[in-house]
Amino acid sequence: MSGDNKEDKRDVDALIALLDGCTQAGESRIRVDVVEGEGKVVDRRYHHGRCDIGSPWACGTAFDVLE
Repeated sequence: MSGDNKEDKRDVDALIALLDGCTQAGESRIRVDVVEGEGKVVDRRYHHGRCDIGSPWACGTAFDVLE
Protein backbone atom coordinates (compact mmCIF):
# COMPACT_ATOMS: atom_id res chain seq x y z
CA MET A 1 0.00 0.00 0.00
CA SER A 2 1.12 3.50 -0.62
CA GLY A 3 0.12 6.81 0.88
CA ASP A 4 -0.25 7.93 4.44
CA ASN A 5 -1.38 5.77 7.35
CA LYS A 6 -4.94 7.19 7.40
CA GLU A 7 -5.43 6.22 3.74
CA ASP A 8 -3.98 2.75 4.37
CA LYS A 9 -6.29 2.28 7.38
CA ARG A 10 -9.32 3.28 5.25
CA ASP A 11 -8.29 0.71 2.62
CA VAL A 12 -7.97 -2.01 5.24
CA ASP A 13 -11.28 -1.05 6.86
CA ALA A 14 -13.00 -1.14 3.44
CA LEU A 15 -11.59 -4.61 2.75
CA ILE A 16 -12.73 -5.89 6.14
CA ALA A 17 -16.21 -4.46 5.55
CA LEU A 18 -16.34 -6.18 2.13
CA LEU A 19 -15.32 -9.55 3.60
CA ASP A 20 -17.75 -9.17 6.52
CA GLY A 21 -20.57 -8.48 4.06
CA CYS A 22 -19.70 -11.59 2.05
CA THR A 23 -19.65 -13.86 5.08
CA GLN A 24 -22.88 -12.39 6.47
CA ALA A 25 -24.51 -13.10 3.09
CA GLY A 26 -23.58 -16.76 3.55
CA GLU A 27 -20.71 -17.00 1.10
CA SER A 28 -18.35 -19.74 2.18
CA ARG A 29 -15.66 -19.35 -0.48
CA ILE A 30 -14.10 -15.94 -1.10
CA ARG A 31 -11.29 -15.12 -3.49
CA VAL A 32 -9.78 -11.64 -3.33
CA ASP A 33 -7.42 -10.27 -5.97
CA VAL A 34 -5.95 -6.86 -5.14
CA VAL A 35 -5.19 -4.59 -8.09
CA GLU A 36 -3.05 -1.50 -7.61
CA GLY A 37 -4.36 1.73 -9.07
CA GLU A 38 -7.23 4.14 -8.95
CA GLY A 39 -10.87 3.14 -9.16
CA LYS A 40 -12.99 0.43 -7.71
CA VAL A 41 -13.68 -2.96 -9.27
CA VAL A 42 -15.81 -5.59 -7.58
CA ASP A 43 -16.61 -8.79 -9.43
CA ARG A 44 -18.68 -11.57 -7.97
CA ARG A 45 -19.19 -14.96 -9.51
CA TYR A 46 -21.49 -17.69 -8.30
CA HIS A 47 -20.45 -21.28 -8.63
CA HIS A 48 -21.91 -24.65 -7.76
CA GLY A 49 -20.09 -26.91 -5.35
CA ARG A 50 -16.56 -26.48 -4.11
CA CYS A 51 -14.76 -26.11 -7.43
CA ASP A 52 -12.47 -23.21 -8.10
CA ILE A 53 -14.17 -20.10 -9.45
CA GLY A 54 -13.32 -19.73 -13.11
CA SER A 55 -11.96 -23.25 -13.50
CA PRO A 56 -12.85 -25.21 -16.66
CA TRP A 57 -15.15 -27.43 -14.60
CA ALA A 58 -16.96 -24.47 -13.04
CA CYS A 59 -17.38 -22.79 -16.45
CA GLY A 60 -18.60 -25.98 -18.15
CA THR A 61 -15.64 -26.10 -20.53
CA ALA A 62 -13.87 -29.15 -19.10
CA PHE A 63 -13.35 -31.98 -21.58
CA ASP A 64 -15.36 -34.43 -19.47
CA VAL A 65 -18.45 -32.24 -18.80
CA LEU A 66 -21.70 -33.92 -19.82
CA GLU A 67 -23.72 -32.08 -22.45
